[in-house]
Amino acid sequence: MFSNKLFKKYCSNEWLPIFDINKQTIHVRAKQRIFNEGDPVKGVYFIEQGKVKVLSKFNAKDEKIVRIAGNDTILGHRGIHYKHYHISAEALTETTLTFLPIDIFIKIIKANPNMAIYLLDFIIEELREAEERLKGLLIFDPKKRVALILIKLIDCFGYADKNSNLLSYTLSRADIANMAGTTYETIIRTLANFEKLKLIELVGKEIAIKNVTKLQEIVTDKISIKKAKAIK
Repeated sequence: MFSNKLFKKYCSNEWLPIFDINKQTIHVRAKQRIFNEGDPVKGVYFIEQGKVKVLSKFNAKDEKIVRIAGNDTILGHRGIHYKHYHISAEALTETTLTFLPIDIFIKIIKANPNMAIYLLDFIIEELREAEERLKGLLIFDPKKRVALILIKLIDCFGYADKNSNLLSYTLSRADIANMAGTTYETIIRTLANFEKLKLIELVGKEIAIKNVTKLQEIVTDKISIKKAKAIK
């Protein structure tokens, strides 16, 4: 996670006033684009409150969701040293962002080596997750992909409150299908099967997680591993 809070933590005292002078607070509505693929790179955004999906064009018509992001996360950082954004970002909910111009961001990064190292670590981890997700799309069956997305929703957005197993935000079935690289109908069937197995509960269009351990086992295929060992 690379957030506004961590940015300030790793920013030296002499640069904090420069950050404060140049930052802007931006409010966007649900379904509103924060920036579009091909737009000039103007700066980076920190999500103060809200939920966002990051998309990439795969052809002239289709966009694929490559990442979801929640509170205290950075957007637009891959635009460093590029003239145009190569992805788009769209708010899933009403979202409040802190915007910092790209030239100021780069100057602060160059002047604060600890922050530069942290940003490098963040980007490496982000790329690792992207590679794992791509591998999952290539080799996982739809059941595993959907389980992986549900776990990602827990990690990124959490639960509605401390005493609830209801996701604080549930992606639309179409967006889940988009992320899973499968059809809408497959998502409907898979979620219905998960509910039958008591892994989740469908509450209207929202999802409550009833057994996160079993969902993780589906992703890691522990059940299959146990069966393989038994056969040996």
